[in-house]
Amino acid sequence: MNTYIIFGVLALIGIIAFVSWNSKRNTNTLGIAENKTELRNFETHQKKRDLKLTVSYNYGEITKTISEKATAEIIKSTMESTNWNKFHIVQLEDENGNGYKALHVSGSLGDDGLASGFVTDDDHILLVKSLETVEQMTEILLDFLKGENVWRKKYKYE
Repeated sequence: MNTYIIFGVLALIGIIAFVSWNSKRNTNTLGIAENKTELRNFETHQKKRDLKLTVSYNYGEITKTISEKATAEIIKSTMESTNWNKFHIVQLEDENGNGYKALHVSGSLGDDGLASGFVTDDDHILLVKSLETVEQMTEILLDFLKGENVWRKKYKYE
């Protein structure tokens, strides 16, 4: 009879230890799942950002809206079809509830040179590093489209 009691107590201790270990494991897994959900929600929020793409001609006298919801393909096509031998401004405008923000690339391959600027309700800052090619300007716009967190980490504006 004492043997059955000893085996019963050991089995009970084993079950309690297993349940305790398993609940800790599930708690850790739940934390990871919540973090993945938060990350997915953040990425979805970034994707929902609608940016307006505009092109300005004649030193900003004429502005044409290309798209109310810019995509990478639209940006690439616009940059490739623009005659950069003449001065142009290509701008992505973000009016998604956090005030006005716009990133632009501008200039010409001739005398004007190429530049990029970032405009908010309160400020206008320029890219510190000078631009040499249309491909560099396109890359800046595409990075801004991916999200301000991507763009700000890659480029220095003052």
